[in-house]
Amino acid sequence: MRIFRVIRIAALVILGAPLLAQEPTPRGDVWTRSLADRGQRSSLHDRSQYVRGDSGKWQDEPVLVHAPPIAQKPIQVSLDEKVDELLERKIPLTSADDNWLLFRTRQLNDNDRVWVERVERRGNQFTIVVNEAVWQGRYSKNFTYYAVIGVNLGKLEPAKYEAQCRFTPLMFRQFEGTGRPNENWPKDERPTEKKAIELRIPFSVSPHSQPD
Repeated sequence: MRIFRVIRIAALVILGAPLLAQEPTPRGDVWTRSLADRGQRSSLHDRSQYVRGDSGKWQDEPVLVHAPPIAQKPIQVSLDEKVDELLERKIPLTSADDNWLLFRTRQLNDNDRVWVERVERRGNQFTIVVNEAVWQGRYSKNFTYYAVIGVNLGKLEPAKYEAQCRFTPLMFRQFEGTGRPNENWPKDERPTEKKAIELRIPFSVSPHSQPD
């Protein structure tokens, strides 16, 4: 009886092996990060700065750049200044570095809201979906601003990549809660007839050379 039992178990293992081998395995080059809580609409980005119009700076068009680890940035240099620097010269990154994407929005009103809705990777293609919600209510005293937002993609294998930032236009009339504090999010955002703005940039990651 014991011999038959051993033979039966061995047969089940042999027959089950092909089935186990066919199970899909997770791929590190395909993933999606999306909002799980609408009340936490700043949770998908890793750094941000809001530049007021009365500072003398103005942004008519959105911008997207590939950036080195933000921790390497001198503390006295703002995200906005870092974007200007990267527009003038690219900084080469290796597989030992974290890869960041920095984007600037166009000039907005202080009642308008911007947040990252989704970050995804499909092979060597990265996409950031940004919601740009414009308030439809009446304005009284207000100021303008543009946002500078950073997303950390982490370390990448040596290869050529492409990043896309898609700005989705929305509109809304109501804020969540009472009043209009800076961190109050839209309650009734909905799509508009305007087309989304898409920015694309190529970037490369080089192999990391170990010191001798």
